[in-house]
Amino acid sequence: MKIAAPENSSFAVKPLLSAIDKITLAYCAWIVLYMLAGTLLGRAVHPDTHLPRFIGIFAGVLLLAWLERAYSMALRSLALKALRFVRSIYPVLLFAYFYTSLYSVDRILFTEWLDPFFMGIDKWLFGYYPSLVWGQKYGSLLLQELFHFAYFCYYPMIAGLPLYFYLRNKRAFSELIFNLTFVFYSCYFFYSLVPVVGGRYFEQAYFLAHTYRGGPFTHLMAFIYNNTNHWGGAFPSSHIAIAIVLSIAALKYVRKWGYVFCAITLFLALATVYCHYHWFIDAVAGVATGIAGYYAADRVRGKLQRENP
Repeated sequence: MKIAAPENSSFAVKPLLSAIDKITLAYCAWIVLYMLAGTLLGRAVHPDTHLPRFIGIFAGVLLLAWLERAYSMALRSLALKALRFVRSIYPVLLFAYFYTSLYSVDRILFTEWLDPFFMGIDKWLFGYYPSLVWGQKYGSLLLQELFHFAYFCYYPMIAGLPLYFYLRNKRAFSELIFNLTFVFYSCYFFYSLVPVVGGRYFEQAYFLAHTYRGGPFTHLMAFIYNNTNHWGGAFPSSHIAIAIVLSIAALKYVRKWGYVFCAITLFLALATVYCHYHWFIDAVAGVATGIAGYYAADRVRGKLQRENP
């Protein structure tokens, strides 16, 4: 008769897939299936490039999980720690590619940009387009630098808080990485269906966002936008959503830094419109996505972890 190992026994078998593995595999599966459908319709762009990559990422996640399961007893402690670290952090290494590759699928369902609808909401709310007007009407060097600095803070925030948690609080680190991943994938899923450029849909706003002018942070953001693919994927603003996730996590575990993050996030949210990157309604949706996404991620993580006792 087979005797099951006690649940808390050292002989208990650890589940093959972590919670973060499951949502990554689900996202990759969605993109592969959607891209295949788009290829059949003749609407996917460069599927010959991106299909193998997403299939490779899917296989890579499974391979990492299998390696930890198969060699957990054979690997030296340092090697096992390194493998587990990679498994805990790998989605962060994929975020940029997942975003920039969305051009391959973002006009399958809708073949044209949907900006006229979203900019119409802004016009109805304000009687003008804030993403075109604010940055020009209130275009002093001081304000330009303040808002471009706030927008740039997104990058050190998304790198710094996870690193701090990794060094000081492994539980907070694990929670934050999952919540960031969940909210990013939620935004990317929506971007794959709803193609929106944002404020740069206006030729004049595009020129302003990409022109080297003003002070160092205005120059820096122009450099970033001139040297990376940031076209489409504007509704909701993932910058705002992710900044809010970081702020909530900081408030939960390092309250003083949480207040700083909240202040930066407020200016960052205004900067998405002021700097011509987003429609105002993108920013509103980004706030809602960040708050709802954080707590939805908590619930999903709890459910998946209960499935992985």
